[in-house]
Amino acid sequence: MIITRVDESPTRPNPHGVESKTIYDHSHGQITHLTIQPGQRLKRHITPVDVAFYIIEGECDVEIGEDVQRVGRDTLIESPAEIPHALVNPGTLPLRVLVMKLPRPTKKTVLL
Repeated sequence: MIITRVDESPTRPNPHGVESKTIYDHSHGQITHLTIQPGQRLKRHITPVDVAFYIIEGECDVEIGEDVQRVGRDTLIESPAEIPHALVNPGTLPLRVLVMKLPRPTKKTVLL
């Protein structure tokens, strides 16, 4: 059994400037826990693989392609590979999100 505690996982630097902790990293997938503070955002970017965002806590404006919607906790958002996407925390509380990349990307994310 492998147990990973988010609060004990190291924070990894990222181009978005948000708290990012990779909690699962295997060839068949990657899961990252993000904490996005009020006013912070995941910059508009493109990933080479499908991505699913699961909102654990808070609300965010999610942009996928030209579509923008506000979503809250216990919501799963699917973002297809090669489609620009972004997340913004417009609230006053931290936003906690699980980001699942399937399969694990072998190419880098492209910021727009």
